[in-house]
Amino acid sequence: MNKDEFISKLPNLPLKSREQLPEKSGIYYVIDDQSIIWYIGLAKKLRSRWAGKSHHRIYQLEKQRKKVFTIYYEFVHETQLDAIEQQRIEQYNPQLNGTIVKTKKLRPTETLLRETLAVIAPYSFILGVEPPRKDDLNFMAKCQSFSSDRRIQKSVLPLSVIHICINLEEFKIDKLKVLFTFLRNVFKKRINYTSNWILNPANKQYEKYGTFLTRRLLVNGFAIEVSMIHREVLQKIQSYDCYDLMQIAGIDIRVMNENTLNILKDTCKLNDAGICLYSDRDNSEYEIVCNQALKRLNPYKIDLVKLLFNEEINQKKFQTLPIESKPKLENNNNLSSRLVNLAAKKIYLQNLLTERGIDINSYQVNKYLERIPTDNNYVDNNSDRTMTIYVKPFLYGDLRKPGHYSQIIYGNKGLINQKNSLDHFPYEAVYLNVKVDKVLWLLLEEYLSDFIKVELNPDEGYIEKYYVSARTTLKPSKISVTLNGKWKTDIPFGTKDNMSYTEVVNIITERLNSSGISKLKFSFSMI
Repeated sequence: MNKDEFISKLPNLPLKSREQLPEKSGIYYVIDDQSIIWYIGLAKKLRSRWAGKSHHRIYQLEKQRKKVFTIYYEFVHETQLDAIEQQRIEQYNPQLNGTIVKTKKLRPTETLLRETLAVIAPYSFILGVEPPRKDDLNFMAKCQSFSSDRRIQKSVLPLSVIHICINLEEFKIDKLKVLFTFLRNVFKKRINYTSNWILNPANKQYEKYGTFLTRRLLVNGFAIEVSMIHREVLQKIQSYDCYDLMQIAGIDIRVMNENTLNILKDTCKLNDAGICLYSDRDNSEYEIVCNQALKRLNPYKIDLVKLLFNEEINQKKFQTLPIESKPKLENNNNLSSRLVNLAAKKIYLQNLLTERGIDINSYQVNKYLERIPTDNNYVDNNSDRTMTIYVKPFLYGDLRKPGHYSQIIYGNKGLINQKNSLDHFPYEAVYLNVKVDKVLWLLLEEYLSDFIKVELNPDEGYIEKYYVSARTTLKPSKISVTLNGKWKTDIPFGTKDNMSYTEVVNIITERLNSSGISKLKFSFSMI
């Protein structure tokens, strides 16, 4: 609902200036630049309630980047806050009141480190530990002279640096493009962690040419730097017994022993591209600095990264991330074009769900996706492909009352005919039951679940058809979704808490636009 004359006359200020709210008790209204009321709440101290990021709805509001919010407020005595708030909510029916609170769930950086190590540890080793650079003024000065700014960033100077090397040879992948795409995905930004792997911005342009450059993560008092080791260095040490087995952040990983590390100190250098051979004939000052950087390393002998949160991680999930290119369907059985397309669709969706960390066992989606056509006798069973969901239509009000015909309502409390009189009616609400593509539903469930039900409560029933005339049945609104430019499905949706069609569409649109699902297009239709 929109603000009225009463709210318009209240004192107000922009949401971004909320620290200027008075420290008094009152009712507040969060309203956008289209005069739509998003939230109504109470506070014994308005300014404290909205201090910093403390308000439980601030994350949802800040996600609406195209909207400008204003906080209106009225002063109310503490003893009347509950009663007045309830009156205002019932009067104005704000968009967010009564909905699920969406918060930004931040996970500790140590968990990101452990998840990354679970992927790369089989192909990597710890080179050594570098003492804090702030203690070596001579080295700092040389780095500054030769524009090695990455080494002397303020956040890194006081920290010991643990150097990890990735051996690209051990991935056993012939196509470097596939390998570097995989590595970029491993180290990509993940918004739900308190910190992320950092690539020197000046080096981003080089990655497109197939070079893996140093990544850095600051975690629990250490800097972790991951770079690669060049083939010629590996050839130099291949005749040695190079490694011991140890742990970092509780993850098993190989560690270069002291003897081999000393050999590398004499013959190699450490730069943004990893460990390379160093020659005394190359006496440029920058190369000398890179050689000194390697000489500063000490052997890694104990697990230095102490876990503060020790979140449980599924190591098998991360160790089995696909590093090969997506499988190509070989049409050795002369499949029809329809079945070739179906097989490609299943492979694409299975990869997409896995990459996004979604459990494909939910709703038995795995059983459907794993059945790939092998010959033209294949039949795509509709019962395996679809599932039942329940929606509450935007039109025609209460489905407990009959339309053109009286229909049967199903539910845990038995079969009941629709009735005009709802006194002592056993079901509190009635939904339409409809079918939906279970794979697409699983992919989008996070964004649509507020407006679609998979299971009903004991006090809720459903109806299979609702006749609005002798021959016409009520159809729910739907969102038409297209993936990868060619696979399309319709997903019905409905209202919640009597929200309007426009309100629901705006919320779903905002969520899908920020979902990060590649090649996703969608449109709405109200039937």
